[in-house]
Amino acid sequence: MQKIFIHCRLREEELKELRKNFLLRTHSSKNIILNENDFFKKAAGSHGVISQGNIINKNFILANKNSLRAISNVGVGYDNIDIDAATRNGVAVFNTPNLMNNAVADLTMGLIISLVRKICVGNEFVKSGKWKGNSWSLFWGENLCSESLGVIGLGNIGKEVAKRAVSFGLKVFYNNRKRLSENIEKQYKVSYLHFEELIANCKFIVLLLPLTKKSKHLFTKRIFQKMRDDSFLINVARGKIIKEVDLVDALVKKKIAGAALDVFENEPNIERKLLSLKNVVLMPHAGSATDVARLAMMKLACSNLTDYLIKGELNNLVNKDLR
Repeated sequence: MQKIFIHCRLREEELKELRKNFLLRTHSSKNIILNENDFFKKAAGSHGVISQGNIINKNFILANKNSLRAISNVGVGYDNIDIDAATRNGVAVFNTPNLMNNAVADLTMGLIISLVRKICVGNEFVKSGKWKGNSWSLFWGENLCSESLGVIGLGNIGKEVAKRAVSFGLKVFYNNRKRLSENIEKQYKVSYLHFEELIANCKFIVLLLPLTKKSKHLFTKRIFQKMRDDSFLINVARGKIIKEVDLVDALVKKKIAGAALDVFENEPNIERKLLSLKNVVLMPHAGSATDVARLAMMKLACSNLTDYLIKGELNNLVNKDLR
């Protein structure tokens, strides 16, 4: 029987199905994400891995190339896996696309509203018993209607964000590596801007691009200096796209007005100064955290692995060059 290492919290329903075909070893990532060394030890000799958030590097793939056949990632992004090493060593990598689009788009709008209408600080103010008098002068925020929102990375999730933003009366702009067709721009009521134009002109900037060598630390001090001083940065993509220490500096010096982050440069470790800033809203990488989205993602990750190892099917394959 083939051995599967599971680095993810799965329901008993999924585990029961997997046990029909595989021997399982599990680690719930709820309390701690295994570091590379611990994962190396615990997952050694596996034929397949179900991965959620942990790093799967070249060393692990090479050390297990005689057994490892598949890695099934619970999520759309797969920057935690060395795809080149996997492909060179015949390891199939799978992801779970298009199941979290609505969940992430909803959270994106929630982060924007929470940030600019000061919902989190207002909630804390009321619950701590500080509301004693007239609230007229408290927590003045920003309007969304008629303001500009720029999406960097207008893929499937970005299109859902655009639909929601338009309904709030926002003017939506975007920047992609490749401009969308005129028909798609009309369908989603978005306008293209070059990157430098977008960061200089949009009040709300939403990051939804994948993490690559080019996008790592795309947002540094140089970029923050070019942004509007009343702008807000929302990151629901990958933490390493922003150099966190530079973001803190920009927020403290009021180079930008605020930030909402669902992802962090070295999560779950966070630049400590972010924790004390009032113009920041923080979430623990919860973009897909709805029952509908996450249950579907877990189920598909298990199906991807089973379909390949038992049936040879390549559903949702990431490394298309696999031989």
